[in-house]
Amino acid sequence: MPSILVENALHFMLTHDDDDRIEILKYDLSSNCLSLIDAPLSGAIVSGSTILMALEDGSLGFAHVDKVTLNIWSRKLDVNGIVSWTMHRVVELMNLIPIQNPTKRLKLIGSVEGSDIIFITADLGIYEVNIRTLQWKKLWKREKFRYLVPYMSFYNPPEWLRPCDVAH
Repeated sequence: MPSILVENALHFMLTHDDDDRIEILKYDLSSNCLSLIDAPLSGAIVSGSTILMALEDGSLGFAHVDKVTLNIWSRKLDVNGIVSWTMHRVVELMNLIPIQNPTKRLKLIGSVEGSDIIFITADLGIYEVNIRTLQWKKLWKREKFRYLVPYMSFYNPPEWLRPCDVAH
């Protein structure tokens, strides 16, 4: 699964095949240190139903879909200086995106860092869902994707360049 960059650290989701446990490996880029973070959920979590995400407020997010309910936790520092998981948002997807067969498992396949946007596969296709505004759009017809890694590019037209930039 792709890593997520939050607060100068890369976060990787690790799954254990023997007991379906999920942990998060954190690699701090500034201190060059590794640490393990427990996921907010324990027990049997079906592969594809969880993703890590960088939330719009800059915190690490953990999203889990259970049938047609999307649960999102946020990892934040509390008033006592302790970092812990708190419930960030619960979204009922049945009323949000078109789902023909609610018994068929939905899968989370990616997110856009720092934008509260996630990607979900359902029986009718792949959807982009903004969890803050609850707006969605269909991106692709029904196909099997394991992960989706979005990217953004930027273009600065030549007239935006300062004169000293052109000389170099």
